Parts: sequence; structure tokens; C-alpha cells
Amino acid sequence: MELPKLNILAQSDPKQLLASQDLNGQYDGTIVFFSDKKALTSLIPAAQIYADMDQTFGESIQVIVVPENQGPSKRIVIAPLGSINNDFDDVRRYKDAAFAAGKRALKAGVTAPIVVFADSPKESNLGWTFDGEDDYKHYLEVTILGLVESAYEPIDVREHAERSKKPLQVFTQLGFSASDQVQAESLIQKVSAIEMGRRVSKDIGSPDPERMSPIQVVKYLQEVFGKDPHIKMTVIDDIEAIKKEYPLAHAVTRASLAVPRHHPRFVLFEYRSPDQSKVKENLYFVGKGVTYDTGGADIKCSGHMRGMSRDKCGAAAVAGFFKTISMLQPERVNVRAGLALVRNSVGSDSYVSDEIIISRNGTRVLVGNTDAEGRMVMTDLLCQFKEEAIASTSTAPNFLFTVATLTGHALRAYNGYGIALDNGFARRHKMSKRIYDAGHVLADPFEISTFRREDVEVVQPGRSSEDVVQANDQPSTMTNRGHQYPAGFMLIASGLDQHGLKDKKPIGFTHLDVAGSAEEMSAVGWSIPRVTGSPVAALTGAFLL
Repeated sequence: MELPKLNILAQSDPKQLLASQDLNGQYDGTIVFFSDKKALTSLIPAAQIYADMDQTFGESIQVIVVPENQGPSKRIVIAPLGSINNDFDDVRRYKDAAFAAGKRALKAGVTAPIVVFADSPKESNLGWTFDGEDDYKHYLEVTILGLVESAYEPIDVREHAERSKKPLQVFTQLGFSASDQVQAESLIQKVSAIEMGRRVSKDIGSPDPERMSPIQVVKYLQEVFGKDPHIKMTVIDDIEAIKKEYPLAHAVTRASLAVPRHHPRFVLFEYRSPDQSKVKENLYFVGKGVTYDTGGADIKCSGHMRGMSRDKCGAAAVAGFFKTISMLQPERVNVRAGLALVRNSVGSDSYVSDEIIISRNGTRVLVGNTDAEGRMVMTDLLCQFKEEAIASTSTAPNFLFTVATLTGHALRAYNGYGIALDNGFARRHKMSKRIYDAGHVLADPFEISTFRREDVEVVQPGRSSEDVVQANDQPSTMTNRGHQYPAGFMLIASGLDQHGLKDKKPIGFTHLDVAGSAEEMSAVGWSIPRVTGSPVAALTGAFLL
């Protein structure tokens, strides 16, 4: 899972860089990004011949052959960005073009390309900025991330290649033209940390439910973090301990207990700043890790079970984020996390609607729908971190997060985008806004949703037998505020509703529903979409950089 060697070549004039004799033998091709065809033909004069012969030249990715004096190799991949000037354009133009160009370069046998920009965003006369900041200020980092992502293959593919002794095509090195002002070492460290975090996330999120069952996820995490001096990792594998500490999650996993290889696991992570005097925030993340979701007794039917091996992508992203944390070693935060790794199977011991299950907080939960298992598996961990935040002697504020591919409603409302919503204390500290802003400039976009009184009112008890109602009997897509009210349930069932702005010990709570961003929006043919590693980049930009 190694990254290619990344080189930042400080040269303000890309034409001089391509003509440099110093590059000979180091690179075997060139990738040129451009938004204006005139900029392309000015940088690569031989491209004008192609433009003269084909009016559509420059509208799609393609490989051209040019004289040797116009690059380190005769092969050049031209990568049009498309429009970057419209009100709705953003830095994903660079991400998408980089991913496609990387795929095309590898198919052409280019494994060590030099990457240049025929025109930069500033040269494209951008007419607006984002909240007073340059919308494209991280276009170089986003381009690098898109290219290294294009060569990534998940762990199951790598294992198959090793067994069959068929090497995968990867980049060995990438060189990027950049201005003299770029801090090359810092930029490479940041990009490498984000990409390695995304790779951990995708290694967990992508494979099938047997390759990444709860037990197999733990084995993988032990390989990643087992010797990591910066991250403390604790695994809970005792079923009785899980039943005692995380009773709502245990209910979800009951039917899986008949199959030992599907048994649940809980994983706790901890990172502490090397300088506690500089800590500004204590962050706690809970990741939904449902390795397969059948829906349970309220079974998913009519093909809706397809792709449910990806219901672990929330936990996968949290694990990946900790890889990024380990590599960056930030001083301003302490970070805790918990992964609830369970399988929502169906069987004779399935939990069912109408059951009353008492949460870790002592809240009596009326089950309304067994396919609303994500909020069940996260709530007790949320309660645990609430307890830790209350007991903490740190003077820094505490912020709790749930990260999950939670609802179809999120997918329907914001396909392609993550969703963030805050309680009052988190909103006061602009947690969702920080994630939104960071995601926007790092090509990991989020939308901000809002916690409303209806999200708490709708889950109120209807009789004396329960304290909170987990869900109704309808899919979230058929339910008003279907992606918001699960946060209201978790707030009450965990006891976080007693720690709002008005209370003695306020605790921030931000719910992230990444059902719309954890996978690509569409699949190829009858396959299932590839996973993205979201929201590792957005969380990194919001809290670590």
C-alpha cells in the first residue's frame, strides 16, 4: 500500500521545466492539465497539429505523441478540466481530471509522469471566491490526491494479484510543477497523510463482507496500528462484555452469534497530543461498522440488500482518519474513537420490532425497525464518550461525532455529498461549518443540515413502557426529516440531551451521515460503486491542519 515517490519541482514556467535536460531519464511521460485549449497549445506546440485535425481535440482525456524537446517523453496525456469559472464549479474539476488522467496514463504504460498545468486557476480569471478565500487554493494537493487515488487497488485486489503473481500497474514516482512559494515538504506530508488515511478507509470499506467481517477488520487494524507508537488501540471481543457495555449494539448482533466468524468486535482508539498545553479541543468519533446489513427481521427486499457490505464505511473512515492523525501528529487536539463492528444478520435470535432494550445510559428504547440498526450500534459508544467527556479534567471543550452511512434519505437528499448537523454547543463552535469549508477546498464536499425540535419530538415515548422510540416502520426515504431525526434518537438514548447549551457541562455533538459520499454516485454496469474514503480529507482539513 506504499505511495509513489512524490516530487515538487519548483519552476514557475512549465515550458522551461519540460525543456529541462535534468528531467531526462527520470520521467517516462507527461500529464498536462488545462482549462483553455490555447494554454495547452502554447505549452505544447505540437498539440496544435491535433487541434487542427480534430475540432473536438482537448475535450476529453487522450494520449498524444510529440517531439522529444516538448517533454521528458514523447507521450503526453492531455487532461481537460472543463469549466472552472461558473458559480457551481469547484476544485473537484481537478480531482476528477486527475483521477481520469492517472487511469489513462497507467493504461498507456506511463508509471513515472511529470505533471504540469498549462494554466493555473489564477490565470483562468476566476471571478469569485469562497467565504473570502480562494476556491482553488488547494488545487495542487487535490490534483496529487486524484492521481495517487487512480493507482489505488483495495486489499482484496492486491491479495489476488499476489496469489496469481500478476503485478499491478502503479506509479513509481510523480513529479509536479509548482511555484517557488510552495512549501514542498509540508505539502507532501499533508497529501501523503490524507491519502494513506483514505487507503486504510477503502481497504476496510471496499471488500466483501467475509473478507472484512468484524474479526477480519480487527486483524487488518492490528497490522496497521499494532506497532504505531502514536495510537493506542484496544479491542473488545468478549460477547458478555459487549452485551454489558453496549447493549443496543449487542441486540443488533444477536442473530450473528450463531456464526463464530461473524462475531462482533469493538475497537477503541486514542491519540494524545505530544504537548498537552497546546490542546484546544478534545474530539471523540464513533464509527458505524455494520459489515453486512440484511435489515434483520425487517429484511431488505426487492434488491435493496445489494451493496450493504459498504455499511461499514463510517467506521472505515474513522479508522482511516486515525492513520492520518498518526502521520501528522497534531498538537492542538486529543482524539478518541470507537468502532462498532457488527453484522446485522437475520435468524431465529434476531432482535425484532416492539422489543424494549435498555441502553448503556439506562434509557428504555422501543425498537420500531430492525433496519434502523446503525443508530443502535453507535448510541452506546456515544454514551461512553459522553461519560469520558464529563469525567475529563481537560479545560478544552469536548466534541462528539457519529460517522455513518446511516440513511437512504441522506442519499436521496444529497447524493454525492456528506451531511453534517450540530447540536447547539457544536453549532456555536461552527463544527459543521468547519467540515463544510474544509471539504469544499479539498474536494470532499459536505452539506450542512440542521437539528430541529421536530427531530427530538418525533421520537418521544407514546406510553409509559419506553423513554424513546428508535424509528417508525417506514424507510427513511419515506419519512419526513429521515436523515435528521436519527440524531435526535441518539441524543436522547445516549443522554447527550442533558448536556446542551443550557446545562452545566455542555458537550458538542455533530452527526455525519456519509451515505451519499462514501461511495461514488454510480456503478459500472451491474457492479457496485467504488468507495471513496470520505470524509477523511474533510475531517483532516477541519481539525488537523
